[in-house]
Amino acid sequence: MRTRTTVCAVMLAAGIAGGRTASAQEAPVAPSVPETTAPAGAPPNADAVPPPAPMAAPPPTIVVTPPPVVVAPPPPPEEPLAGFSNGTAFLRSPDNGFVLFPNGRLQSDLYLYKTGAPYALVPKNSFILKRARLELAGWVGSWVYFQIGADFAAAPPPTAGVVPATQTNINATDDFVAIAPCEDRIILQVGQFDAPFTLENRTSDKYFDFIERSLTVRAFGIPTNKEQGAMLHGTNPDRNYYYSFAVLNGDGQNFKNVDNNFDLMGRAWIAPLSFLGPNPAHDITLGGSYWTGNKDLGPSLSSQTTAGGFTILPNALPALGMDTVQLNQQGRQYSWALEVNAPIDHTFGVRWEFVHKDQPLSAIDTTAKNAIAAGMHLKGWSTYGEAWVWALGDDRIVGEPGMQMPTRLKKFGVKPPQSGLQILTRLELLDEKLTADDPASPIGSLKAGSVLGLGETKVTSWQLGVTYWMSKRFRAMANYTLNHFGGDSAYVTATAPAGKTLDGSKNEQEFSFRLAIAL
Repeated sequence: MRTRTTVCAVMLAAGIAGGRTASAQEAPVAPSVPETTAPAGAPPNADAVPPPAPMAAPPPTIVVTPPPVVVAPPPPPEEPLAGFSNGTAFLRSPDNGFVLFPNGRLQSDLYLYKTGAPYALVPKNSFILKRARLELAGWVGSWVYFQIGADFAAAPPPTAGVVPATQTNINATDDFVAIAPCEDRIILQVGQFDAPFTLENRTSDKYFDFIERSLTVRAFGIPTNKEQGAMLHGTNPDRNYYYSFAVLNGDGQNFKNVDNNFDLMGRAWIAPLSFLGPNPAHDITLGGSYWTGNKDLGPSLSSQTTAGGFTILPNALPALGMDTVQLNQQGRQYSWALEVNAPIDHTFGVRWEFVHKDQPLSAIDTTAKNAIAAGMHLKGWSTYGEAWVWALGDDRIVGEPGMQMPTRLKKFGVKPPQSGLQILTRLELLDEKLTADDPASPIGSLKAGSVLGLGETKVTSWQLGVTYWMSKRFRAMANYTLNHFGGDSAYVTATAPAGKTLDGSKNEQEFSFRLAIAL
């Protein structure tokens, strides 16, 4: 059984192998064809196998350079809402809808005197807190500007004596609201401010050349300094011109109008060389001022003093058997002024101003209220010439004199404080005469020299000054003043106690020093 099975398997395997061999042998074999060479010009043998086509060159490699990665610059830092920008303190809203400039000023002085005048007439050597002000200025929107200020060092303004006038704001200084729709070209401001008469009167005491304004302006020209009213003024960006016109009470600082009359005042200048473009003489200006006003028993006349407080012309005449005869403004006054300011390349320059005044007055008997003892008249002129040089720095430290344009917030910036050293000299002349209109009146019958202030007063004053600036915020000042008095009024002919007369030269010397901060 096992043998059968084995034989069957062998036979089956042999059958399968034989079938595969027969299949292979039955497949046709292609006959071999001998190679032949085709004759020239013969058509190619279609049956010939073509040579393999040459391989195409690989395509050039294209290198794709990715574009550079552009990194956006970081956004600019936000402007601060408060701080100091180039030395000016500010506080603002994010959209500049409200901008505030907190500021103030402090001036501490020392005055020393030397003279042969009667001891009672000479101020005493003293330290003086001249000004201590808190101030706030700013913008509401883009065209409403304001300033608020009060002085804690100045005494309240004097009462008007026998004149029925009352104070309105004790110790108020520069307080006004201004509308500036065309930037600095047109500005209307209403309130109390430095009146637009002469260059020096429109220069802030924060930036005086000397410790005080000149005799010409402060004592003779416009003793009240500040007035209440409305003023229209402006200039263009190139500073080719400046103009101002004001309607004022005309009764001085912090007094309401004592009658129904207003004073008219104006000032203007032109810079002729500024039209040539930037040049060293760009800021030379030629200008003038005018002032007129009528008074019906107006306020008392301000006493005239030197920078140190030595009285030149009093506002009261203690004579005629009366307690006091007070000089009050009465009638229409006319004053005009001329000015030349000539800085050269911001380093040195000269300045000149001239003031003429014709002012009627009345002598009021204080024992009988409002009783006019006599009509009086004050008439005269005064002028000064000044020269300066900056040994260190230049006049851009303190800015433009005689303008007082609104403070504006410029692009935020920080720069170190500049220092400056200014050397100045000034010579001025004053010639005025106080007379009675009626020679037959009790005052008119008196001779000049018998009543203080009556008659002619002449003053020749020479000053030398040195000022060190650390930015426009701090300054140290030293002034020497020599005043020489002439004329025939009692203030220059009076005798000292014990029969000692004034020295032959009629001189008075003042040494003054100031440390000041102006924020």
